[in-house]
Amino acid sequence: MRNSKGFFLWALALLSAASPAAAQRRFRVGPILSSISIENGNGVASGYRGFGGTIALLTGDYDETGLVVARYNDLSDNSCVRQLTLVGLNSSYYPIGARGLAPFASTELGLARVSESQVPLLFACSGATPVQTTSEIGLAFGLGVRAGLGRDVVASVEGRFLEVPNSFIQGLEVRANLSAAFGAVRQTDLLAGTLGPAVSVWIPLSGTLRARGPLTGVRFRRDTKKAGAVGLQIDYAPLEVSGACVNPGCRPYAILFAPGYEPSLRPSWGRVYGAIGPLIAGFPSEGPDRGVAQGLQGGLGTDVFGGRVMWNVNARVVWLQRNSGANVFAVQLGASVSPKLAHPIRDDSAR
Repeated sequence: MRNSKGFFLWALALLSAASPAAAQRRFRVGPILSSISIENGNGVASGYRGFGGTIALLTGDYDETGLVVARYNDLSDNSCVRQLTLVGLNSSYYPIGARGLAPFASTELGLARVSESQVPLLFACSGATPVQTTSEIGLAFGLGVRAGLGRDVVASVEGRFLEVPNSFIQGLEVRANLSAAFGAVRQTDLLAGTLGPAVSVWIPLSGTLRARGPLTGVRFRRDTKKAGAVGLQIDYAPLEVSGACVNPGCRPYAILFAPGYEPSLRPSWGRVYGAIGPLIAGFPSEGPDRGVAQGLQGGLGTDVFGGRVMWNVNARVVWLQRNSGANVFAVQLGASVSPKLAHPIRDDSAR
């Protein structure tokens, strides 16, 4: 998993440095190559390659929806069969617009066709081992960067967490795409967006998950025409299980995906807001938490304008339900910095 974790941290830094440039055409179509890292029952990670294709439509300057077909011929580190075909609907959110060097957050939900030997991960297979083919729901979310190579070519690379429930397939994936672009550029009425690096601390309230260090991530934000904003924060969280624990799985890490709506008050010096939304945590590491945990998050925050930048401090209560059914409650205290956004309500009244 080291390369996948390194890509995630590298992507956080690159996203915070990206800036908008020339606009892109509305449609794109092209091939996909991927590499996914999956741990076996001993916690040893192996890399596997996949391929596929995508066709996507810019539904606005900030949003893209696409159909993705991907095939993974071999996801096994021994003689067992483990194959996956995934047909998914992909949604990408571009906080500063889909142009030039454009960072994005992506989610994907689709139909996963899995062929898998019916033995635990630790055991090898023989010729008599039964292979079962099932249809499951596949889920993925992550971060990426899209680059416009002129007006007619688009390249993208993203790191994401991928899970197929009821199977052994959970891991971190790096995916690259090169597409031809067609059609006119579609404009949007949506207001400006921004993003920047974020850091936070995890203060446990109840449950057995503790943080081994600070959480690092990226905070996205886009204003609406009402008194609020749409927010998203993605964090890399190094965790540990307190109390009795049997390896592997005592020191897991998670990718936290926290979208939310932020109703706001807007004094002249910045913004005061509340936030509420779902919380999804992907655990790629082998152990009892492997897979996706889900919950809710909500809290308060303040943006303070300083020149061309916007400083943010926030506090939120998070709830996660682990795969075991155990509940985890914590307070996450954080700070971030990003390019400044103007007040949309004040700008509209000025016109």
